[in-house]
Amino acid sequence: MSELNIAMNLRLFIGCFGEAHMARMSGESGESGESGESGESGESGEGARSGSFTAARALISSREGVVGMWEGIGDPPANYEAKPCALDRWSTPVRLRTLTAELLSGIYYDCAQESVSVQFRDSSPGDPQTLVLMTRPGKEDFGDQLVYVNNYAALRMERSGEIMTEMTDILSFLGSVGYLHPNRTRRTFELLTLVLNVTGLIEMRVKHALTCRRPVEYSPQIQPMIPTPGHGSLPSGHATESFAAAFVFYALITEAGARCIKDHVRHHTFVQLMRIAERIAINRTVAGVHFPVDSVAGMVLGWALSDFFIARFGGDADPKMRGFDGRGFANDFSYEQVLSKSYVKRKKGRGKVEDDRNITEGESLEIPQSYDLNHLWKQAIAECRLMICGMPENDK
Repeated sequence: MSELNIAMNLRLFIGCFGEAHMARMSGESGESGESGESGESGESGEGARSGSFTAARALISSREGVVGMWEGIGDPPANYEAKPCALDRWSTPVRLRTLTAELLSGIYYDCAQESVSVQFRDSSPGDPQTLVLMTRPGKEDFGDQLVYVNNYAALRMERSGEIMTEMTDILSFLGSVGYLHPNRTRRTFELLTLVLNVTGLIEMRVKHALTCRRPVEYSPQIQPMIPTPGHGSLPSGHATESFAAAFVFYALITEAGARCIKDHVRHHTFVQLMRIAERIAINRTVAGVHFPVDSVAGMVLGWALSDFFIARFGGDADPKMRGFDGRGFANDFSYEQVLSKSYVKRKKGRGKVEDDRNITEGESLEIPQSYDLNHLWKQAIAECRLMICGMPENDK
């Protein structure tokens, strides 16, 4: 995964956004370093008044000079109404922490020896709904994938700039498709950062459950061009996050531009978002820290989570139970093959077995909308509609 430097994300939301900040506000994907994970003590970084000793002394002396005799307040103001719109009263770090808790609520994990399922349970009676079931490849499957990792190493010099940037930035690449600007679409940035952050937390738990070795642990000839992250290989966090964000971003664009985007433009937008997410994922194999099968698993997980997120946001989604079984996987990564679910397991001595697929899809799930999350979704839709159609929400 991209090890999410959440603290940095939150700080970058405060004050004025500059163009230079865009590359660092992306969900801090990149399985970069193990540092910067904590840093969320108290309300740090929330405002311009940093709480320095000098500022505190200045504020004390200023108050003493002007406050005068205590006069009381008379009739106290009423409490705020406990509605989703109350989110607009809070600072961005508080909004993100609140909505992170909301988006994670109801998520459970059911772990077995070789697999893990991510489940959702709400307050209604009944069994939890499985969002995705993932089974890890065997050691021979990973061993066979080393050929791809070695061959992709030939692209390291050519793609080194992308790889280094993507260690801490995904949204700049997805945002290059259009309609994403840190000043003009602040709520959209906030929503996509929320998606990246929550995806990162879920994927880390899945990685831990599956406990897969990195390529460098199989062969000393891999020699990655960047430090190998300190967590499991499958699923790829970059693949999971980039595809989760790409699917959600496309859903935003589609809903916001329903009246003004032509079908062929909508199709090209989807293709470009998928290609960018695919390239981000493949670059991790180029760098020597992931197998292609990690990216396939990551896209499946990101796809399942994006549908779940969109449903929780109140967008147009049809979440379905998705499955990934890495046993017998013997191919490279292609987003088109994941979407078509056309990967077929290879079994030694038997060749390919028809209808024995690595990726499966189940029935539709009933995922309830969250009113708090829907409030942010509507704000992001309004921003995107203004950017795409030049038309505010109340003029549609």
